[in-house]
Amino acid sequence: MPKVAGEHSKISSLIKQEKERGIRIRQKRARIIGVFSCKGGVGKTTTVSNLSTVLAEKMGADVLTVDANLGAPNLGLHFGELTPKVTIHDVIANDLPIEKAIIENQGVRAIFGSIAYEDEVRLVDLREVLAPLKSKFKLIILDSAPGIGSEVVAALKACDDIVIVTNPYVPTVASTLKTFRAAERYKVPILGVVVNRVAKEPFELPMKEIRKALGWPIIAVIPEDKKVRESTAAGIPVVRYSPRSPAALELKRLGDYIVNHIKKG
Repeated sequence: MPKVAGEHSKISSLIKQEKERGIRIRQKRARIIGVFSCKGGVGKTTTVSNLSTVLAEKMGADVLTVDANLGAPNLGLHFGELTPKVTIHDVIANDLPIEKAIIENQGVRAIFGSIAYEDEVRLVDLREVLAPLKSKFKLIILDSAPGIGSEVVAALKACDDIVIVTNPYVPTVASTLKTFRAAERYKVPILGVVVNRVAKEPFELPMKEIRKALGWPIIAVIPEDKKVRESTAAGIPVVRYSPRSPAALELKRLGDYIVNHIKKG
């Protein structure tokens, strides 16, 4: 006992010294940022795959990306991953430790879903599912399901902040208001809006009108770019596939914005 007490005394003394020197020992606590859209086809998952790639380059192993679109997961396809060994569906269905589903693909740590999963997906508390990961990463990016159904609400509740992706078309912007209302209902902070696939056609809404309609800052305007379609077919995010393309450059700027937000937070 005297030896143990002596060791405790040494540890207490060291902690006291560190405090006196102004050094704070803090455990990692991941910030969860979700990416949402009012409907499919607006480029939400494309945004997630590229944003994750940019953030992994900037923050290394402190970033994790999770496919939270349990009904129709396709994040893995954007990385050329068709059959991950362990998926988020395996974690939920078989009560596996979620850490077992983490894989590294093209420098990105991720948890993908199973595109072949045929059983009914039960609704889960996503906060509880992700809880073991919060002490292992600084940032977790969620790719949510589109729309505002129960699966989306579960993802919303798990987030510290969200980014909303839309297109510059009247029907899409009008539908996006529903996503904003859902975020407000569950008191989830909105970082801003990403307007994707902007071709500067006369029938598109101007950014000023989109900003006015949604009442929130636009944090990225991603141009229509055939390199994005090529990169998706190749299973390589466009920021790697064609890093100087117009869309890739704007996605990199979006990554800078998120990193600055994390630093301020």
